[in-house]
Amino acid sequence: MKGLITNTGNVIWLTRPCVYLRSLKDATLPTHSVPVRRLLALMLIASACSGCRPAKTAPAAPPPPIVAVVHPVVQKVQNYYEYNGYLDAIELVQVQARVEGMLTEILFQEGDEVEKDKPLYKIDNREYLAGVAKSEAEVAKAEADIANAEVQIRNAKSDFERVTSLGAAASKSELEKSAGTLALTQAQLKVAVASKGAAQSSLSTSKLKLEYTDIRAEIAGRISRTRVTRGNLVGQKEPTLLTTILSVDPLHVYFDVPERDFVEYQKAVADNTVTRPAKGDLRVDIGVVNEEGYPHAGFMDFRDNRVETGTGTVRLRGRVENPMIGSQKSRLLYPGLYSRVRVPRGKEQDMLLIPEDALMTGQEGRYIYVVEADNKVTKRTVKVGPQFWRMPISDAPESEAPKAEWKLAPKVAATAEKPAMSAPVLRSVVAISINPEKGKGLQPGDSVIVVGLQKVRLGTTAQPEEWELKGPTSPVAR
Repeated sequence: MKGLITNTGNVIWLTRPCVYLRSLKDATLPTHSVPVRRLLALMLIASACSGCRPAKTAPAAPPPPIVAVVHPVVQKVQNYYEYNGYLDAIELVQVQARVEGMLTEILFQEGDEVEKDKPLYKIDNREYLAGVAKSEAEVAKAEADIANAEVQIRNAKSDFERVTSLGAAASKSELEKSAGTLALTQAQLKVAVASKGAAQSSLSTSKLKLEYTDIRAEIAGRISRTRVTRGNLVGQKEPTLLTTILSVDPLHVYFDVPERDFVEYQKAVADNTVTRPAKGDLRVDIGVVNEEGYPHAGFMDFRDNRVETGTGTVRLRGRVENPMIGSQKSRLLYPGLYSRVRVPRGKEQDMLLIPEDALMTGQEGRYIYVVEADNKVTKRTVKVGPQFWRMPISDAPESEAPKAEWKLAPKVAATAEKPAMSAPVLRSVVAISINPEKGKGLQPGDSVIVVGLQKVRLGTTAQPEEWELKGPTSPVAR
């Protein structure tokens, strides 16, 4: 209904403007109001055209987006504790000069691996050769003194026996002199024997000092740089540090464990619910920078006897092999390297495997989108376990790159009428804890969205296209 104000102030309500136009010429208006009459006619025509136009229809709603969904794969998975640590050598030797002298030779290449007993340094040994010769001469002199004393004793005994055989014919003074001479020669023999012992000890010391001039490696390992160059005086008044040697195979890995984990771990050890390696101690796996996963297996050989009260942690230690690898026969692990450490947490348990790309992160933690039976999209907060599989990283060309052990594939073959969605590259698979409560967490039969996450909104509907998560027959967690 439209209203019109006349020049008399009255309002004319038009319920049917198209019909009322016919009576417009009959309206009573003063003759001086011709412009007003024309304006009124234009307004009525515009009002009539708008009133007679048909109403617009709302556009049709778009179809639900197509998304790819997979059902989680049930698999036995080993959970782990994960920590940060560092590698260290089992043995450390400081190579020192223990005798005084001029350093004359350096017999190793800095930074190389050396075998045990390899010659490293030589010190000028002329003084010590002279000392050995002097000690040998003293031993020879002592041996000569012993021989002379033994002859003197034999002579003294013969004279004593002669005097005593005279009986009363021998004077008292002759008898006392003969007995004194025998006792003196026997004492001289003892002195000569003692001198020989002292000379032999001096000879051993001289030989040892001479041996110290030939400095050798006490252990096998990697040698550091030399801290003293040839031509310098070493060992003056105190030992001089020349270099150091670190053992390189095997290595220790040190890491600190929170007291809560340590108590839980000790209970698992007592209950025998952790896997023990053949060597009888607890398993430990490590990985260093730029490595995928934890490729180096070892065992734990030490746990400290107290918890550090300042940090609430206890120091543990593992042992890992570090063999030669590659055509160049080099070792990958190095003392001092940062390392990632994982220790088994209980026994293997059933968990659900899904592509890691299906996981999202929000204020509530990690979550996934699930398509329910009525095709509505819902959010499920999940508890994420260890990474079960990861595609190996390779610098080789794409044609030569290693094939993925796990992949995504449509459950139904594509047709001309219904082409399949393009399968993404599966880079990793993670384990999710099974939630027994229906509608919460993740259950084996849920439809998890893996492709098309950006197309859906929480609470809306989606058109699911079922895919399969395919893996090797006997996968191994990494």
